[in-house]
Amino acid sequence: MTTRIYIRARDPQNGRRLVEELIADGVDPDALTLIGKQVPDGLPVHRRRWLDDSSAALRGALVSAGVVLAVSLLFQVLEPWALLALVVIAAAMGGGWWVRRNRRANLPLSAQREAMQGGDLLIAADLPDTEAPRVEERVSQRHPELLVLGPDAGGSPPFP
Repeated sequence: MTTRIYIRARDPQNGRRLVEELIADGVDPDALTLIGKQVPDGLPVHRRRWLDDSSAALRGALVSAGVVLAVSLLFQVLEPWALLALVVIAAAMGGGWWVRRNRRANLPLSAQREAMQGGDLLIAADLPDTEAPRVEERVSQRHPELLVLGPDAGGSPPFP
């Protein structure tokens, strides 16, 4: 069995150093996921870019509008006003779909939303149940610049 623990770094480079240290200590790189606006490059771990709702909406709107526009121009069957209406509808639908997808992906991390929007890096480590407490303790002792949240992305409560 594995336990997922979360560690938050206010500076992505501090997170990078921790990940390098964990890998050097024998933690499988596939067990580590970095989530943030600015995820450090060059690490052999999973990466996920954090998007806020407005960025997700803009991305979805642009992609959808671009695809519809390209397909419509390729076939050239629509009048300009109909093409414009179709592009606007596609942009609205694509933007809405991306926002919904983004919210679903970010739901487990919603407690850290403000920190993520501020540029913090979240490290999710899937560790064996016996290893997780040892890693949490070691990170807490060696890295005061990092915040160990425990198995809950919102931070573990102080009482069981």
